[in-house]
Amino acid sequence: MENSEKQVKPKTLWHDWFGNLFKVSLIPTGLEVETDAPVMQKLPEADIVIIRRSGTRWTKEQLKRLPDGIRHTQAKHVLIELKYTESINVDAICQIAGYYKFYKIQHNLIKKKELKCFLVSSKTPRKSTLQRFLYHQTRYPGVYTSQFPLFDLFPIISLNDLSNAPHNILFKLFASKKKSSINAIQKVKSDLYDQLPEPLKTFLTDYINRYIIIGRDDMDYLNMTTEERNQFRLEWIAKHKPPDILDYFSTSELLSERSASEVLANYSTDQILSGLSSAQLQELSKRMNSENLIQ
Repeated sequence: MENSEKQVKPKTLWHDWFGNLFKVSLIPTGLEVETDAPVMQKLPEADIVIIRRSGTRWTKEQLKRLPDGIRHTQAKHVLIELKYTESINVDAICQIAGYYKFYKIQHNLIKKKELKCFLVSSKTPRKSTLQRFLYHQTRYPGVYTSQFPLFDLFPIISLNDLSNAPHNILFKLFASKKKSSINAIQKVKSDLYDQLPEPLKTFLTDYINRYIIIGRDDMDYLNMTTEERNQFRLEWIAKHKPPDILDYFSTSELLSERSASEVLANYSTDQILSGLSSAQLQELSKRMNSENLIQ
């Protein structure tokens, strides 16, 4: 088969989740967020574009949701290219340089300060790559700028290396290192969760449950053990109250960790029956009997 006939692999779902995080987090603050944004009439498409339609600076609410690097630019258009499985290299820099040029033409951006492009890397960039392109860390951990005038247009943000400041935590969920991502989950649970709006809570719970606790073959980047996953499941269940838990966890899963009396007290008969097999119903009946719930 000729190269021209080969089918292009679709983008990994990481870009969708990362882009949707920006949408759920930033749109309520008054920002406009687009994903897979066209930078020319035909492909390629940029992963994420944030547009500030009003004002000359980020608002206080917007700053709470923007990570280091991005929160320090005043550009009205911010283009983000996520490198999740790929490393930062020449191709990545050439790619974002193309996006920069075509986006400026597409949107008639004349002034240099109107657009800022960021390479966001889930992996920590190689030291040799940073040295080659004269990138150096700024005063903000994980944020790199270059001494080359061209490459200085494209700062690098390393999700593994961002600080644990509250405005960085949500983005560190996409870090490639197990320690960084797990620490971010714990910070979300202990420090941020109760302060977040409901749509963002729902997004985070769905993301953490589906891709970190349950895991998927094509996205199992943390290589967590079964014990680690179970521990996270128990911790995340504790963040929810019935009947919200059933949005993310089945009745059978809850029965493995909770008493029959607790399940019966918090869930309707329909919810219980729809979530259990015949064998599980028999087990529930036995547990009800042992807990003296059946007279």
